[in-house]
Amino acid sequence: MIALLWRDWAHLLTIILTIMKTIMRQWLDKFIGDEHGANLIEMALVTMLLLIIMAGAADVGRAFNNYIIITNAAREGARTAARLPCKDDNRPQLRAAIVGAVLREATDSGVILVGGDVTIAPDPVGTGCAAAGAPVSVTVDYRTPTVMGGILGMNQIPMQSAVQMVFFGND
Repeated sequence: MIALLWRDWAHLLTIILTIMKTIMRQWLDKFIGDEHGANLIEMALVTMLLLIIMAGAADVGRAFNNYIIITNAAREGARTAARLPCKDDNRPQLRAAIVGAVLREATDSGVILVGGDVTIAPDPVGTGCAAAGAPVSVTVDYRTPTVMGGILGMNQIPMQSAVQMVFFGND
């Protein structure tokens, strides 16, 4: 019984699709008449698709470039944190020097960061100095703007880079 019903529905669907195909063909023949200009329409559709793919590739390339830049900036901040002495009287200056090194490296490469994008662990001002031989970590957060964001609903690509280096000590 179910097989009979399925066959009837399949047959009915085939008839409906055939009728729709006939109606669409008659409508197209009425308005278009022939195939002149079909190549132009196909080219326009393919060109739009290629432009969207190229813009997406440019977004990915720019995001990768910005990731390299923030990694270099985090590395520069970690290097500064590892090399400068951390004492009780220079902790705010040390933090400012680390953040300044990160911001300078990023800005020189074309990425604009603010001090809130940089996280230092251990933070010289908040948690104190790292012990000699302990790792110092500098993390940079950044959101890369995209060209295709309006279409895909993703206006920014969030990224984060963290670099660790060994603190040399206060000698």
